[in-house]
Amino acid sequence: MFFAGSGLLGLITLPIPTPGLNVAATTAISLAAMAVGIATWFAPWDTWPRLASLALVVPAFALIALVGVYGGQDLQTYGVFFLVAFAWVGMSQRPGTSAAMAPLAAAAYALPLSFLPGNAEPGLYATAITIPVCVLVGEGIAWSLRRLERMELALREERDRTERFRELHEMKDAFILTVSHELRTPITICRGHLDVLEPGAGEREVRAVKETLINVLSLMARLVEDLTTLARLDDRAQLKRETLLLADFMTSIAKKAEPILGHRLTIDPGVAGARLQADPQRLTQALLNLLRNAAEHAQGDSRVRFRVAPESARCRFEVADDGGGLVPGEEQLVFVPFKTGSSPKAGTGLGLSIVRAVAEAHGGDCGVVNRPGQGATFWIDIPWSTS
Repeated sequence: MFFAGSGLLGLITLPIPTPGLNVAATTAISLAAMAVGIATWFAPWDTWPRLASLALVVPAFALIALVGVYGGQDLQTYGVFFLVAFAWVGMSQRPGTSAAMAPLAAAAYALPLSFLPGNAEPGLYATAITIPVCVLVGEGIAWSLRRLERMELALREERDRTERFRELHEMKDAFILTVSHELRTPITICRGHLDVLEPGAGEREVRAVKETLINVLSLMARLVEDLTTLARLDDRAQLKRETLLLADFMTSIAKKAEPILGHRLTIDPGVAGARLQADPQRLTQALLNLLRNAAEHAQGDSRVRFRVAPESARCRFEVADDGGGLVPGEEQLVFVPFKTGSSPKAGTGLGLSIVRAVAEAHGGDCGVVNRPGQGATFWIDIPWSTS
């Protein structure tokens, strides 16, 4: 805008009588300024560093110096263009840039003096006044904009913090409501069975109520334990990493899963001798949750495949089953706390949430490859080495 506007202004003022004006040269300089302005307008500045725009300072000062040579004998006329140039430098560059440009500007201002007739002392005096004033303007603008940027950044950070606090408050309320609901149901069941139990109830009735209460209380205990696990996994410092030999680790997982899957489990320990830095207790908990989930959803006596697939940067654990898979669209929902998707199975709704928390605590990730009607493959990625 400055280049094109200055060039256009030069063309508009050509008809005004000016002593010593070279009309042809001034016209060429004005057209060159407009051409630079148009080219600058369409340049991809967003992809270039901020300092790249300083390349425009050289043609700017050169064009101003040429106007001083061919635009007449009044030094004050072209001196105002330096003020425009330094205003742009102040707006586009960091503080200190205008001061660094001062020697180049002084040379461009003083150069026409050697081509103009008469005493050069007034011109040197004008240089000594004009350039420092231009530098002050440029630096003043730069420092003011820098302060505005800091204020805007602080305001944006404050808005972000406020938004995060609002989201956390909403999550807290939703969490409390959900936990209250999850605990209220088993408490209601326990109280209902005790209320209908008569003082002279028979042994069979008492045994049935006792079994029901034990089952419900076990579910409540598991819910509390899962909530505690999720809370602890928010702090990665709680992880106790050890060097795990994958083959031995996979074998230990398979043994722990025998009561859940029995002969249905097949295991592929992956590359012999591979080692992984991880918390064995937490990773075991996550993998057993996946195996338990597969046992609940696999069809009949269909097999569940447990394998490890070492990759270049991550170690991937996979649990695949031949169940019905997930309803399309529930692939991420099942990892949300207390969300069980469309599964009719009873549970706390925290098993897969713990899987995700364990994976993220290790700096990894988890997910599912869904095959609706055929089964699903749940996976956990753990980096080979984490700090």
